[in-house]
Amino acid sequence: MNLNYQYLYTCFNVFGSLPTHKVFKSETSNKSKLVFADNSFIYGLVSDWTVNNTDFYSGQPTWEQESESFLKIELKKLSVYRCNHPYFKTESTI
Repeated sequence: MNLNYQYLYTCFNVFGSLPTHKVFKSETSNKSKLVFADNSFIYGLVSDWTVNNTDFYSGQPTWEQESESFLKIELKKLSVYRCNHPYFKTESTI
């Protein structure tokens, strides 16, 4: 089944949280897709409050549109996070 996702916002990493990721919400359900700097992803849920309060800085909808320096920093943070959290697993498209 092919689901379509709509970009909502970029969630920036703060101490103790997931690495910076882009949040996409399914157009047909409350399922969301969290996309990390290396374009790997996990699925989750986005609360109604988050969806209804769109005052977040949205950033660019894809990592390719972000500045090269920002992307490089976020890739490094993601790598460090993975080293510190060996059970953190993401999916990637082939």
